[in-house]
Amino acid sequence: MYVEYEIEEWVGIPPEKINAIYEKKEDIDSVVLQILRDRLESTFDYELGVIVAVIEARVESEGYIIPMPNDPFTYFLARYKVLAFEPVQQEVVEGIVRDVKEQGIYVDIGPVDGFVHRSQILDEEMEMLPDRSGFRSVESNKKIKVGDVVRARITQISKSVSTNVRALKIGMTMRQPFLGKEEWVKK
Repeated sequence: MYVEYEIEEWVGIPPEKINAIYEKKEDIDSVVLQILRDRLESTFDYELGVIVAVIEARVESEGYIIPMPNDPFTYFLARYKVLAFEPVQQEVVEGIVRDVKEQGIYVDIGPVDGFVHRSQILDEEMEMLPDRSGFRSVESNKKIKVGDVVRARITQISKSVSTNVRALKIGMTMRQPFLGKEEWVKK
């Protein structure tokens, strides 16, 4: 699910940007927004989920310089909003089949991919198509390929302390009523 959070933290601005702000060449809120976007967007936060976008930012304080060697930044307390994708156990999601491997399919569900093991595609045995572009059910001959739109339920979420989005692993199933490829659901 997508969630909007409001966060408050100290943000460091480098000296060249401070000079541009004081010379009125750049707006301080815009500078902080860009710094936060560069640092946070497309990263994973254990508590928030995948940060999709930093929506807005505003400075709440005067700048402070910390008397530390090798730290030229001026720090400002900033309040900002982020849009995050936080997968939820048992949530039903829609996505597009992005990749097919021998063990199952990867489904693009927005900022991340979920994985559906071949045993979780249908209540039937699945075999890989000869051209390896998808799977076919042995009994009913239903096919699923790259580019198909599917609906699946999130059954497993494995989070890591890493900020890399690839560290988030999502397991899904399509073996329940009203899940699976669009045309299967309509029947």
